[in-house]
This record gives sequence, C-alpha cells and structure tokens, in this order.
Amino acid sequence: MKLPIRITLILMSVLMCVGLDVQAGPAEQMPSSTSLDTITVTAQKREEDVQDVPVSMDVIKGMDIEDAGIQDLKTLTAFSPNLISKQNINQNMLIIRGISSHNVVLNTPVGLFVDDINYPMTFMQNPDLMDVERVEILRGPQGTLYGRNTESGVVKIVTRKPDNEFRGKVFTDLGMYDANDDAPVYRLGAGINTPLIYDTLFLSLSGQTKQSDGYTVNIYNNNDEAGKIDHKNGQAILRWLPTEKLDITFLANAFETDDGYGHVRYIDGPSATDRYHINWDGANTWQDQNNGQALKVKYTASAFDLLSITTRNDFETDFKNDGEFGPLPMGDQVFYFDNNTWSQELRLMSNNDSDPWQWLAGLYYFEDENNALAEFFGQSRKTRFDSRGYALFGQTTYTFFDRLHLTAGLRFDYLDVDGSQENNMAAAPYGATVDHEEFLPKASAAYDITEEIMGYVTVARGLLAGGYNYAFASDASTLTFDPEMTWNYEMGLKTRFWKNKVTLNAALFYIDIEDKQVEEFLAGPGVRSVTNAAKAHSQGAEVELVFRPFQGMRIFGGLGYTEAKFDDWTGHEMSGEYDYDGKYLPLAPEFTYNLGFSYHHLSGIWFRADMLGMGTYYFDPKNESKTSGHETVNLTLGYRGETFAISLWGKNIFDEQYVNSKNYYIGGHIVQDAPPRSLGTTITYYF
Repeated sequence: MKLPIRITLILMSVLMCVGLDVQAGPAEQMPSSTSLDTITVTAQKREEDVQDVPVSMDVIKGMDIEDAGIQDLKTLTAFSPNLISKQNINQNMLIIRGISSHNVVLNTPVGLFVDDINYPMTFMQNPDLMDVERVEILRGPQGTLYGRNTESGVVKIVTRKPDNEFRGKVFTDLGMYDANDDAPVYRLGAGINTPLIYDTLFLSLSGQTKQSDGYTVNIYNNNDEAGKIDHKNGQAILRWLPTEKLDITFLANAFETDDGYGHVRYIDGPSATDRYHINWDGANTWQDQNNGQALKVKYTASAFDLLSITTRNDFETDFKNDGEFGPLPMGDQVFYFDNNTWSQELRLMSNNDSDPWQWLAGLYYFEDENNALAEFFGQSRKTRFDSRGYALFGQTTYTFFDRLHLTAGLRFDYLDVDGSQENNMAAAPYGATVDHEEFLPKASAAYDITEEIMGYVTVARGLLAGGYNYAFASDASTLTFDPEMTWNYEMGLKTRFWKNKVTLNAALFYIDIEDKQVEEFLAGPGVRSVTNAAKAHSQGAEVELVFRPFQGMRIFGGLGYTEAKFDDWTGHEMSGEYDYDGKYLPLAPEFTYNLGFSYHHLSGIWFRADMLGMGTYYFDPKNESKTSGHETVNLTLGYRGETFAISLWGKNIFDEQYVNSKNYYIGGHIVQDAPPRSLGTTITYYF
C-alpha cells in the first residue's frame, strides 16, 4: 500500500533528525574559507583557472551536482543560462543560444563529450550522471580544439580520476512523484576507488540503477507504467603510471534503459485527456543500449605534452509508440537506430605555463557505421550510411606585456558519407553522398585590465555537418542535406572582486547563420525534404554571479537573453509558399535564468534552494505553438557526517504546471507534460 506523500515526508523528517550531534563531515566537503575556490578547467585542453578562459562558460562541480539532486544532463541544463534540452520522440537535443535543428537531424549543434568519448547523435545526449568531477559548458564554436559538431558549443563531462586514495560510497534515493496516487521512484548506486600498486596502478568502479513506474497512467488499458523508468549504467577506469612522464588510462562504460514514453497527450479534440493521463491503444517502448571505451596515453616531455586518445562507442536505440498518440487504430510508429564509431586523436601541446607562447596542434580521425529504420502510417524506410572524416586543427596564444593575450586558431574539417535507403513507397532503393571540406578559423584577444578583471573579444566559424533525411525522404534528391555554417561574434568580461568573495561574468554575442537546415513539407503523407534554405541570426547575452558573503554561504545565479529569428526563408509546402522572415527560431527561449543559495554549517548541516526559470518560446517555425514562461523551485535540507550523509529534497515543490512540447497533430494539439512535484530522501554511506 502506497503511503500518502505528506506522511512519507514526515517520516523522512524524523529520520533526518537522527545523529545531528555526530562529528562534522570531512574537511574537503566543508567550506573552510570565506573566499571562492579557484576552479581549474581543461576547456582549452590545458589546466587553467576558469576566470582566465576567454569563453562564456559554466563549470558545475560534482559536489554541486549531488547537492542539487541533478541526475541527468537534461536536468543540469536548467542551471546554465542560454542552454536547454529538447526532447522529440526519443531525441535529446542540446541547444545553446537558440541554435537548434530540425526533427530528423542526427548530428546536433552542441558537441557532447564524456571523458573524451564523443556522443554526436541526438539520441545520445541525455546520459545519466555518475561519479562526476565537473561538467564544463562552453558557449560558441570550439572547432579549433574539439571533435565533431561544435557549431554552438560544447558540453564536457569529466568523471573522477582514480588515484592513491582508497575511498568509496553507497547511496540510495527514495522518493515519490506527486501524481496518480504518489508514484514511487528509487535509485541505488555505489562507487569505489583503490590503488592496486601504490603510486603506479589505480582502479575505480561505479554503477547505479534507477527504477520507477512513472507518473503517467494510460486510461485506455489502465496501465500505470506508461512512463516507466528503468536505467542501469556502470563505469570502470584503470590508470597506470609506469614512469613519471607517462600516464595511461583505460575507461569503459555502459548503460541500458528500458523506459516508457507515455508522456504525450492531447489537450483538445476528441482524444483529450487530463494532466499525466494518456489514451494510447498502441505500442509504448523506448530501449537504449550503449557501451564505450577510451584509451588515453599522455607523455610529458620537457617542452611539450603528447596525447593520444583512442575511442570506440556503440549505441543502439529501439523506439515504438502509438501512431497518433490516441485511441484510434492507426498503427504504431517504429524508430530504430544503431551507431558504431571509433576515433583517434593525436595532440601535441606546450606545457610551460610561464612561457608567453602557448600552442597546441592536433589530428582527429573517425569512422562510423549507421543503420536507421523509420516506420509509420504504412511507410517503411531503411537507411544505411557510413561516415569517415578527419580534421587538422591548431591554436596558439601569445602574451604581450603580461596582459594582452592574442589567440589564433584554425581547423580544416573533412567529411565523406555514403549511404542508401530502401523505401516501400519507391520502386527501387536510392542512394546519395554527403561530403564537405571546410576551414574553420578563430581569433581572440583578451586583456587583463587588472589582476581581477579580464575583457575579451572572439570571432569564430561554426559548422553543423550535413546528413541524411532517414525518416521522410522520397528519392535520392531528398535523402541528404548539406552543412550549416555560422559566424560567431562574442565579447565578454570576467571579474572577481571583494577579496575574491564575488565573481561576476558577462558576455554579449551575435551569431550569423548561413545555409540553415530546415524541413519543408512536400506532397504526400509523411514526405518532407530537409534543405539548406534559410538564413537566420541569434543575438543576446549572459550574466552570471557567484557570491560568498561569509563562511559556508554561497549565493549564485545566471541570466540568459536570446533573440533568434529567421532573416530569409520562403518555405515550399503542399499549400504553397510560406514566408518565414522575422519568425522566431523554434526552441529559443527569450530568457533563461537560475537563482540559488546554499549554506553549509561546520556541524555538517546544510541547505540549498534553487529557482529555475525559462521565458516564452515557440515549438514550430511558423510560431503557431508556444509555451508560456515557467519557473520551478527546488529545496534540499541535509546533513553530512564523516561516514554518512542524509538529505531531504523537494523538486518543483509548488507543482508548477507547464509543457515541454506542444504541436498540432491529428485532430488536436499534443503536449508533453513536465514532471510534477517530487519529494524524497537521499542516504549515502562513505568508506
């Protein structure tokens, strides 16, 4: 029998009171200074203070991820201005500064890297977070330093490296969604780090699972698992230091999900249902499998570092849903995709931080094999394509007068893709190729106005690779589309003041988008082309503040503003031409913002509050479907001791009602409801 959520919260509160007189937690977990910590990042492929990097960026540390209850990348995006995550069918597309793409895109504008393993496809871009040291979010193109598809930015997840310290933890979440009779949710995980040979060989292991029936009920068959959650993932890292100059790390990770996607419902028309209720007569499965490996070998010489990174990643998704998201017998939609990629990167870089000249040069190569299946409304398309690409890249910075830092970078990017499609609506299979050769320059100037204030300007070229219209093509001419290009202009200010109690960073940007990839609806059901028909722009700003007024207290917040519009696009549709000029780009909120504070007392008691918000934005290029602005509040009260920690948390505590998507479909508007209020407790044992 399920306990009412209020009674559950009272019981957890009593549990929370146990042991509050225990000795305070470890020193590394307690803020012992009144000044802000220096945050070291590797955004530019070398260790440096985040305040010295001439890029608009966020760094979210592992302890903050745990304290805020962030469990996946989609949740984390709300804590960074001008960054959102879009979910369409089983896609998860990261969007920075309003630069999104169309519904059948495979490559995404944002590059996602987990310990140097690239996750380039939209299906891959919402991994569960586990044993994370930090997440770095870089806005703007990073092609002179990173691999594929960094048109609008990079999200870089860095997990903890194994070392000489023996440590471990076991943790569990016990919570409930405040919907449909309080649906429970559970998470269980563990991790361990141990030296195998002191100073030479180290091993870390981690794993977790998350289970829930979900908060959605299918009234067609009274199924309360319509939006179920079933996640399992694990990781192993082996690190070997055979000499003082050689560092060899092998990483292997894997995850498996078996979820339901029963979140899409009608809000009007004959199939309309209430919040968190659907009326599906068809399929509802969403299964993902992924395993990746990375071998990193770093050699440190007297004047340079040489790094080799070899990766392999295998991903498979199998997705089936009701064809019209309602009770009509119209068949199911089926999407299947698998991708196997391996890559090799060689990087040579200077390693004398006191030298005024810093440089980096590299070579990147990849190959992948892809299979895609799309079936709906009696149509079936099977697509196979293989890619190979390489890039030569380099970046150099020279410092004049110990204050002026001039940076120049260049990337040569080559891509060749060959593929074909079997379409049951066509008489014979057809094929097409995608290839390009592009130069992507970057130039930046940064000036240290004082020791605590740095200003910078940057100009960079961005690229989103071309691809395959795997779901809606009708012949060879509609099977492929070409790259999308951008010019990005940014100026910013990074400051720290009041004896390093405050950091205040701000940036302005303008992005000119050329050959934008857009969908156009052709004659016939389910037939669309993807063309490079549009010009657009995005402009705006980010402002971020961190303030530590006294020991233990931290106040933080960020505000992003974006205006993203089409400048030139006349679309060709079944009903004729349509002029999109002046329309807002889809999925580009005018405002994104977060505000929070945390307090850690030396006794071990801590508290955190977050307000996360987003302004109005449109879901379609015609600007016919939109969502109003919304904001949610999360609260956490916890205690952290020497060997255990416990916290009570509430997410969306005021049960803000809003939708993550809205579109007109068959006979009405369909939406995807955002999660309801949830309450729970997290218990962790350290050893």
